[in-house]
Amino acid sequence: MFELDVADTQWTDEARESFRTAAAELVEAIRQHSAALLEMAGTDADVEAIAEAGEQLEAAATVYADKQFEFTGTVPPLGLDEEDDYSYEDYESDESSDESAEDYEDSDSSESSEEAAEPGATVTVLHRADFVVTDELAVIQAGKEAYYESWDPAEDSEDSEDAADVTDLGDALQQIQQAGGVEALADTPGLVSAGATTWMLEAADLLDERDPDEWPDSPFALGEDTPQRLMYRLDEVAS
Repeated sequence: MFELDVADTQWTDEARESFRTAAAELVEAIRQHSAALLEMAGTDADVEAIAEAGEQLEAAATVYADKQFEFTGTVPPLGLDEEDDYSYEDYESDESSDESAEDYEDSDSSESSEEAAEPGATVTVLHRADFVVTDELAVIQAGKEAYYESWDPAEDSEDSEDAADVTDLGDALQQIQQAGGVEALADTPGLVSAGATTWMLEAADLLDERDPDEWPDSPFALGEDTPQRLMYRLDEVAS
């Protein structure tokens, strides 16, 4: 495609009329293509029909691109001049390639599973954020609003009705954290940041290696080897 000597055809009346005809045929091809697809229901029999309809549309678009090039020396933004362009004529070969790839993946799955099962590095992240409560009532109100924003009437239950009754600071902080995460506390009216620190350490053990009732009483009991396990520390001072 686009191998013509443009100087012989560009802006000629003959090229103009050929382009006009190609444009009309492309419009009709698009109409027929969309009408054919809209009649389909997604059955296996539709796969071949989709490929056939696509070939017809591709042929019309290719002629349109050729005629535009003959007439103007430019190509339309259809991607038809790209070497790696997909063609519906390659549909069956693409399908067989996919099947070969699936066979390869199946034969290699056991090896991949073994590699994935090998644990990599393990990390423990500890975050502490301190706040000064400057207006307890404002915090409680923010907790009520956080609850109602996240409340799903479709999941209404007696428990959710009880949770809506945010009456103290602890309930409010719980609702705010559940609705927006720990970071939401920094934007809560009535709370002023008093500093934060985040520690990332090589994990001595993992929580899910034990039952929850065997987890440590305090996740911040770091042990004497903490300096050796510390990978990164970020301290945030309130301004």
